[in-house]
Amino acid sequence: MRRLFVTVGRRRRPRQPCVSATGGDGVKRCKGHLIDTIPESINDEIVWEILIRLPVASLAKFKTVSKAWHSLISDPVFVRAHFQCSKQKQRRNPASFLISPQVLLDPGPPETFSTNVRFYQWHMEEDTKSKAAEAELVYGRLVQPGEFGLVCFMAHCDGLVLLPTNTKAYVFNPMTQDSIALPASKRNKMYYHRCLPIGLGFDASTGKYKVARFFYRSDAVAISKMGMEVFTINGEEGSWRETVVDPPYPILHSQTATHVNGCLYYFIDKKNQQRPPQGLLRFSLKDETFGVTPLLTNTYPQVEDEDIFVNELNGDLCATFFCKVVRRVLIFVTTDVIHPSWYCCYAINVQEQCYPMASLGSRVILLRGGNGLFRYNLEADRVEKDGEFDMNDMRFLGPCEDTLGRAWDDVDYFDPFPCVAALSALTSGARLPVFPSLHVDKCKVATPSKTNSPGTKGRFLSILIGPFISTVDLPKVASITVNLSIELPREVQQ
Repeated sequence: MRRLFVTVGRRRRPRQPCVSATGGDGVKRCKGHLIDTIPESINDEIVWEILIRLPVASLAKFKTVSKAWHSLISDPVFVRAHFQCSKQKQRRNPASFLISPQVLLDPGPPETFSTNVRFYQWHMEEDTKSKAAEAELVYGRLVQPGEFGLVCFMAHCDGLVLLPTNTKAYVFNPMTQDSIALPASKRNKMYYHRCLPIGLGFDASTGKYKVARFFYRSDAVAISKMGMEVFTINGEEGSWRETVVDPPYPILHSQTATHVNGCLYYFIDKKNQQRPPQGLLRFSLKDETFGVTPLLTNTYPQVEDEDIFVNELNGDLCATFFCKVVRRVLIFVTTDVIHPSWYCCYAINVQEQCYPMASLGSRVILLRGGNGLFRYNLEADRVEKDGEFDMNDMRFLGPCEDTLGRAWDDVDYFDPFPCVAALSALTSGARLPVFPSLHVDKCKVATPSKTNSPGTKGRFLSILIGPFISTVDLPKVASITVNLSIELPREVQQ
């Protein structure tokens, strides 16, 4: 087997051929292995092209090879080039997705969600109707229980994922298993039990990722005077800063923005507005100014704002209109977001509201409706055979689960989005603490003899195990014995 040694950065002197003691052929024997000598190092450009095509896990290991490789792989230019390569692969074959289930612990009011954030990778091309769809855990992080109660829909940008909650905002890179909790801010004056409007995007002018969040300047509900604050990931400030210009219009509460081409897009709150614009409020991450991107207003039948869904599709801004009267979905895209020229690329006859997640070739599109994903053949005008996937029925596999996988009876909704590998580092803000994973080995409950009769009701005990609460029906408990096997993560062991 030929072994190749690659030098990055400073070139080494060409090695002289090694001659064995027996007058060999220029091959050196070392500990029983043959090592071919290389007369000169490989061109750094070739090394670059090789490395940007490697998986994130491999590059994380290669950082430890040498200082030169660590510097190269950590360079922002290389990180961006690696992401662009991964993005091209995803667009050519958009068959890999991340799914994050949001588990409801208490329906409330107020609602309480699990603080265990999990990301499962699902390979669509490997699943058919004859085989249950499977998703494998790639990253999980347990936020301190009670740190937040409510969550909102996640936002994703270039492999980073934003989780908005009613207290803080969290950013994750599932592929590098990195995460940060953004610092708190005291600008919001209105008590609001849900999540503030927020978005995540990339500022190409600075090469930084930014999180933009609205806040209320007054506690008067009727006025809804709003401001905007921005947090720059890996920025010098390390805190939220207020924008110079305020939003010209209030926006709908608890919405997560769509990011396309360096801008975030929000739906405008048209209540208490005399002549609200028929469009989306646009926030530029470059100069941090606002504008309005007009939406179509001449659709027939007329479509209400609640039946319009906006997302990114193949790098363009996409607006999906669901016509309830004729049960049809119209999908429009535009490249120009300042003066949009909306083009209707798909018209699909469906019974329920749905929106496109990815284009699977020239005549097939992946749609999402509720917790279902399905491949729709545009030429045949129908869902493909073996092309329906219900996320409620998927097997969610993890290191501590059997082949049946994990299933939840109390999942409120799922957050699916394309899986794009990225090396983007999250070094600003407070890193999330690591909590040990607890696995129940044995649970024995002893009660007084007079309460041991079958059918005794009205008693319960809640046991917190990791992110999940196991409820036992028992209030008059004499003694409880619980044996727990604690698996400490490597960070805690060290």
